[in-house]
Amino acid sequence: MRIRRLLVSFVAASLVAACAPSPKLAEPSGFFIALKTCRARYAEMDAKIDAAGVRDGVFHRVPGFPYLRSDRMLASFRDEVKTVDEIGGWLRRMREFDQEAREFEFENLGLNAQERAILRGEFLNCGRGLAALEFDNPDNFKLVHDTMSPPDAYSSGTRALGLYPLTQPLLRASVRRHEDRVRAEFAKPRSELLGTGTPLRWQVQPVEDVSLIPAKVSEAYPDELGFPGLVDSAWRAIAEVNAPELLMAQGAGARQLGLPVWLADGHGGTRLDIDSAQAQVHYQIGFTRFGAERLIQVNYFFWFRTPDALPGEVPVDGLIWRVTLDNELRPIAYDSARASGREHFWFAVRHDLPRQVRPQGPAPFFPQESLAPAEPSLLLDAASGGVRGVTASDSSLAARRYTLARYEDLYRMPLPGGGSRSLFDRDGHIPGTRMPAPEWYAVSGVPQPGVLRHFMRLPVSYLGEQHFDDAFVLEQAFAPMLPVVATGR
Repeated sequence: MRIRRLLVSFVAASLVAACAPSPKLAEPSGFFIALKTCRARYAEMDAKIDAAGVRDGVFHRVPGFPYLRSDRMLASFRDEVKTVDEIGGWLRRMREFDQEAREFEFENLGLNAQERAILRGEFLNCGRGLAALEFDNPDNFKLVHDTMSPPDAYSSGTRALGLYPLTQPLLRASVRRHEDRVRAEFAKPRSELLGTGTPLRWQVQPVEDVSLIPAKVSEAYPDELGFPGLVDSAWRAIAEVNAPELLMAQGAGARQLGLPVWLADGHGGTRLDIDSAQAQVHYQIGFTRFGAERLIQVNYFFWFRTPDALPGEVPVDGLIWRVTLDNELRPIAYDSARASGREHFWFAVRHDLPRQVRPQGPAPFFPQESLAPAEPSLLLDAASGGVRGVTASDSSLAARRYTLARYEDLYRMPLPGGGSRSLFDRDGHIPGTRMPAPEWYAVSGVPQPGVLRHFMRLPVSYLGEQHFDDAFVLEQAFAPMLPVVATGR
């Protein structure tokens, strides 16, 4: 009976989604007459993008509104935007996400700079004009409110079939055994974790002027939703100052830090590989909500050529390291995850930030009890490639340098025969990748466990649901500190 009820609920939800209401369209006239062909132009261009297989897999396309795309952070404000300025800023960000995604789609479609510039201007005007025209109707605002949340990275179909409830005890036991092994490995000496390989220390190559970094985030011209605004050089300077050091093994059979590249496969196609001659790390500036605060997060993406790829899979692995900064741009917490979503670890940096006692979702995992340093060195296990220690730097080891590049560079990687293609497919997966993970973990709702993913399409728990880019992800691990309120005495 339980399985039948779940199936009925799943079918009913699917029917509701299929019958979702359409936007209320107004007939452009007068000042808006130039918008008359805009929706047809969006449909025409989207059809070309889909036919070429170059649809961007990052932001969620809001159904019925081809000029709006969203993410989990923007969706978290949908019940909070009230004033004209807040609503305007909220909608503007969704239009900006669409413009950003289309820029990569146009480039991967093979359009030249002039063609892209013409389309950029055309769709900028279309999006701005349609938003002004169509959001005079409150029904359209409600429709966006109800449909703008990105879909779960978990398969609701698998869970609806009842497999997850039946296997949850096995999943829980398997996850707990792995966590016990990880804690034991964190306690091992460095030499044992590095194995027989020679230790190799990687540090960031500084480029930017750190004086561009403001003293406080609150002084950085926040927008209508409270997000700070800085020039690109300042964001990059923040990323450089907080970039971690890597300590890993080198030598034959060891993982090699490098840059993802498309290569010719010798059969008229392409294959993905890692160019270890280019030690490049990608970064992405993000934000998290923590109580009433908007905190900056810097995400770092390390790519490795692996000696232990599964048969038929590309030899690529990835690691994400995230730094959360307070209002004075000091680290308050770290977390890391494999690019497949496995091993989501948390690390405390300060004593005065209490851990969450009753998390709303899956319990956070802290593999080491000691505080992590403000300038961390990440010890990578030679056997698994995972983080197995966060310690202070060892200046006795000679260091090599890696360079920082924007994460968006991965959306338009050069092809060997000319043109470009994203590292990610339309589902946010990196095709052909699959790191070791138990296949039966798919019953948790995580499709294709082990496949490397975009960080905004990354499930990081097999017990319950947790996405790496959840707007309140920090509150899963730490409790927001209440501001001190003056009593007037």
